[in-house]
Amino acid sequence: MASINHKVVQPYDSNSDNGWYSYTCGHCNTNVAGICFAGYHTAYGTVKWLLCPSCGDGSVLTRQGFIHPSVLFGPEIVGLPSNVKEVYQEARNCMSVNAYTACELVCRTILMYVAVEKGAKEKQTFVDYISYFQDKQLITPNMKPWVDIIRGHGGKSAHTLEKPDKNRAESTLMFTAELLRLVYEMEHMANKYTTKP
Repeated sequence: MASINHKVVQPYDSNSDNGWYSYTCGHCNTNVAGICFAGYHTAYGTVKWLLCPSCGDGSVLTRQGFIHPSVLFGPEIVGLPSNVKEVYQEARNCMSVNAYTACELVCRTILMYVAVEKGAKEKQTFVDYISYFQDKQLITPNMKPWVDIIRGHGGKSAHTLEKPDKNRAESTLMFTAELLRLVYEMEHMANKYTTKP
């Protein structure tokens, strides 16, 4: 394991220009001016350790300009069953580390989770699950083409060497989020705001 030369680790003064860095915290998803409490200087650039003033958690700014942990891609969806919420979070985590193939595989798996949670049998094909969505009117005819995109992109990631790019993986995750929003979040919101007799 390489040792760090402490002579090149520089603590920053919060009163200096180097003492602050504007970013979106990956822990609390808040836009902040984070405190740079140290920097590690090399011939290739500087790595900075940041402290979020909103949540108090730390992040690292790499010399390539990436923040770790990064902000999760995709919206928060309320009203999800715990197992569906967990696997959706997994897909978002995949996107945050540029694991696009894994994201698409997880999104396709979410189709199974939703179908089974709504009464379908396990171990069916993904085409069967989409048919189940239609039969139970969980999706409208206009939704079927983009639900097929989730299945198709996940299938390509599972069965071909075609590596998805960022845009394709983002679209797969966003279609998945929209499916979850329509199947779960709208019902959750309706129940929340419907007056009980």
